[in-house]
Amino acid sequence: MTPQRLIALRYLRARHAYGFISLIGYLGIIGLAIGVAALVLTLSVMSGFQDAVEDKVADLDGHLRLATAYGGQSSLPDSVLYWLRQHPAVAAVAPYISRHALVRRGRLSDGVLLFGADWAELRGVVDIESYLTAGKLPLGGDEPVIVLGEKLAATLRAVPGDQVYLFDIDYLLGQQGLRGQAFTVAATFRSGMVEYDQLLAFTALKPAATLFALDSPPAQAILNLKERNQAEELAATFEEGLGFPYYFVSWRERHAALFNWLTGQQLPILVIFGFIALVAVINILSTLVLIVVEKQRDIGILRSIGFSRRRIQQIFLYQGGLVGLLGAGAGVILALALGFLQLKYQILALDADIYFMDALPVKWSWQALVTIPIAAVTLTLMASFWPARRATRVHPAEALRYE
Repeated sequence: MTPQRLIALRYLRARHAYGFISLIGYLGIIGLAIGVAALVLTLSVMSGFQDAVEDKVADLDGHLRLATAYGGQSSLPDSVLYWLRQHPAVAAVAPYISRHALVRRGRLSDGVLLFGADWAELRGVVDIESYLTAGKLPLGGDEPVIVLGEKLAATLRAVPGDQVYLFDIDYLLGQQGLRGQAFTVAATFRSGMVEYDQLLAFTALKPAATLFALDSPPAQAILNLKERNQAEELAATFEEGLGFPYYFVSWRERHAALFNWLTGQQLPILVIFGFIALVAVINILSTLVLIVVEKQRDIGILRSIGFSRRRIQQIFLYQGGLVGLLGAGAGVILALALGFLQLKYQILALDADIYFMDALPVKWSWQALVTIPIAAVTLTLMASFWPARRATRVHPAEALRYE
């Protein structure tokens, strides 16, 4: 170990003539640790929150939606569905019917977006079973059974086994009378996203077609991909391959406003928590300046025995670097400890109706665990540069004049 490092370590551990210098130094390390921990936890929570929302949207929406420019007036040919199913990037394809209806039980009623598809194909593109709270998802068949969102079921006071009536809203609004059908509630699901739990309902393809008086095959389809993050790229590829009138909408495009909001929140939050680390760095800077003033006699002695300006500068740069390493290391350990406690015990609970989940999510990001400590140490070294340069300007004769 070089003399510069030994002296830097001694200065770091030594008691100072003025006690407040040590106090400021300790506060700087503690502040840096808190700042690093806050930034790491913030990025981890935001990453966990975004992943949780993405998982739910992809699970209940599918990865790609296929439709035609003619709307529901033209059906999807079997050749198109076969071409998509044979594509190596496609995991499953399910043609579906989706229309608004009025659901009623006794005197209670509400609007619903009815989603009709073959139960076997539906399982491949929509993961309802993971969110079931009561009942069971039908294995197959064309019976008029329905799966309701938990909030919609609560509005209707319906439980599995109860009967509800659905009416075609377009037919009703056209003042053509009533066209409805009775359905038996098979199950309820809870995703934590209000727009799904309050509005969405699933049934088989044939009962949906009967309710809406549709004789032709579905005009839309949901696709699940083997890699959901390739949705936008594959949508362009499929549109080019199939041509007009077919077009695709990815799960991100369907919820663009939500994901843009999540992305837009990251920068201001990081800036706010970054100020904690910045204040700590300023404290470290002031501590080093005070140490330089206090140690002028030591610096003068070192210069008189042959220490160059560069070696004097290295002493205080080493000291600043050690302080940065201590603060950043302690911050990472603190963040890991708090994150582990949250993952294991879910200490911080959330209102699922607002935040789509019942506990604060944490997803560790190696980029955050590496980049933030490195940035903290770099800032500390930069803050140490000016006090180190000031130490090199101490003249031995001036420093030892009154000794």
